[in-house]
Amino acid sequence: MPAVILKQRPAQKERPAMEARTVNPFIIAAVQIVRENTGLSVAKDGVSVQQGKFTPAGTGMSLDISGQIHGKIVYEFSKGVAARLSQRMVEKQLDLSMLEAGDFRKLLHAALLELGNQITARAITLLEQNGINCTISPPKFYLGQDMQLIHPHLRTIVLALKTEYGPFTINIALYA
Repeated sequence: MPAVILKQRPAQKERPAMEARTVNPFIIAAVQIVRENTGLSVAKDGVSVQQGKFTPAGTGMSLDISGQIHGKIVYEFSKGVAARLSQRMVEKQLDLSMLEAGDFRKLLHAALLELGNQITARAITLLEQNGINCTISPPKFYLGQDMQLIHPHLRTIVLALKTEYGPFTINIALYA
């Protein structure tokens, strides 16, 4: 499992960039991309604010954003939800009867990374339509427990979303 590298505390001159025009694109993108890739519906289940992101257990991916706004986006799923969403994505595109178990696990891992990548890319496109230009890093997969995913000094918006397969969250820590 790759190590999660924390960025330094933001400099004093930086200010949170989390407002409706920077957060809503992630909700819109998640609803659209999950529906397009799995056929499942996504609904907002709540929004909260916390400092940083620590995960006691779970699976997901993180991406860094840079440009006019910068920070980190972390997608967090239970293992069951991650497996079911990934499997649903893969089943829509491939005949799974020809795969061995090891290849199937790798495919599910790749599907989950692709889901987060697509959601973030769509959100970045929506941000650009709002006049905010930024880019994303390649996604980093994580699986484990007791992991610090976003530095505790960073204010983080937690978007709780739900699907027929269960809940997942998008954790957003963005700064201008």
